Amino acid sequence: MKIPEIYANRNIVLSMAGSGNPWDYFIPSSKLTLRALHDGYSIAEIQELFQVTEEKLQEKIDLLMDANLLRKENDNYYPTFLIADEKETLETFNHSKIFGRIIADELTKNWEEIENKFAELEISQTFSIKDLSLALVGSKILDIGLLEALVKDRTLLIPAPKRPSPKRPDAQYYFFMLDGEVEYLGKYGEESRDLPWENWHFFTFGLNIVNVKYNEPRGRIEERCDELLKSTEVKTPDELASKLGIPILSREDSLVWKELTEKVANRLLLRIKEKEKELLEFYNNLKISKYTNNSLGEFICWYIHIAYSWAIDYLVEEEIIFMPAEKFGSLIIYTKGPQGLLVK
Repeated sequence: MKIPEIYANRNIVLSMAGSGNPWDYFIPSSKLTLRALHDGYSIAEIQELFQVTEEKLQEKIDLLMDANLLRKENDNYYPTFLIADEKETLETFNHSKIFGRIIADELTKNWEEIENKFAELEISQTFSIKDLSLALVGSKILDIGLLEALVKDRTLLIPAPKRPSPKRPDAQYYFFMLDGEVEYLGKYGEESRDLPWENWHFFTFGLNIVNVKYNEPRGRIEERCDELLKSTEVKTPDELASKLGIPILSREDSLVWKELTEKVANRLLLRIKEKEKELLEFYNNLKISKYTNNSLGEFICWYIHIAYSWAIDYLVEEEIIFMPAEKFGSLIIYTKGPQGLLVK
């Protein structure tokens, strides 16, 4: 059996959001194995499709079972997470522009309050809101803050499924597989590291991919942070910020900004919930809504990531959020407890 063209040319992208590490369980062609199982091919057909022995195929399947990404029912295997084909991926990507506009418009209504609160912060003596808008607004309000508000509300974004694995018995995350380009996952995102000082965090936020390539400047500062943390060069968060050449919010500034973030994010949530019926109608007309018990939570997690990405693009175009030349921002901040999707 010849590999169908759809598998030979298919661009499959995967993403997770939450706590865990499913990537260790992926080995070459596991994405295609998962996709073929989803498409209804039998084990024997998959062996023939990908020219793999029964033993090797079972090895792949066992790894995915260990990660709780497959379930077995009547000798058949089924993926346990959201999988969207090319048609539904594009439909969702385009539909999310509507909510991206809603989010951007509500953020704009709150901009004067955001500017005024920033002016009260100690850091405003050194940096402008423009300098830090991608990190403090794009990341902390539109990404982390909005997701946190949705999690606390528990109507659209139901809790992420628990996916314990031998390496991460505590794993709990959303997982989705899409047909298409990386940007269909939501092109902006935060990468965070817990620092050795209680409640302090380093994070970057922005584009992972720039001109079809990995964002190397972003990767370099994340690697430099890791190097410094492994060494004995830095003793405090301020020293780390200085070595990295990035801003740091004081503990007091961080707590003030967190309070504002929650206030604005809840307003964004209210605007989204005004259109909840329309969003659920769209979702219920998709095949992916019938696939797993986790589909709604995983769909909303995916949808909000692409919606807020549209919002950031609109706000950058309207010169409310400033996009640095390297397409990312970085900051050290004080944050108590879990945030975003991990909040209880």
